[in-house]
Amino acid sequence: MYDRYGDISKFITDAEQLCVVKDINDEIVYLSKEKDYDIAVVLRECYAPFEEIRSFLAFLSLHICELDNTVQWFDRHKRIKARGYVRLPSHAGILRLDYSQSAEDIPGSEREGEKEKECPFILTFVRLKQPDFVTLEYWCTTENSQFEAVFEYKGGGFFLRSFGIFDCIPNNWKET
Repeated sequence: MYDRYGDISKFITDAEQLCVVKDINDEIVYLSKEKDYDIAVVLRECYAPFEEIRSFLAFLSLHICELDNTVQWFDRHKRIKARGYVRLPSHAGILRLDYSQSAEDIPGSEREGEKEKECPFILTFVRLKQPDFVTLEYWCTTENSQFEAVFEYKGGGFFLRSFGIFDCIPNNWKET
């Protein structure tokens, strides 16, 4: 289940080797070879031009496995509280839940066999909409659904800030 993007040799970690590719609708930069993991950054939504973020993209390639492991761990261990949830103010058509008041741990007995169970989501696109924030877009392989996981980069580390509809995730979410 974990470390599915663990083969670092399949990622482009040298900033000089990263290049812009014209896709049908966008300009993208592959962080991995297309034939390997097919993970790309969508440039249209980036907060800065490619040349300004190029070295950060190479750095990000080194940490994709770590970020994906965090997403998988969250998916396996957290759920909406049985007693309900607290909505956050948001635009029409957008549902956001306050993590601290809406999430709970999934009991271990309900997670049995999780090591054998493959994660039904694959990482497809990376978006850098604002400085210090990385959005990972996941697509489901078993049904028509997708979600985003947002990480903040600060103090030399990545911190999960939102996962699907869960928002406002604190630094110590694994302990709460």
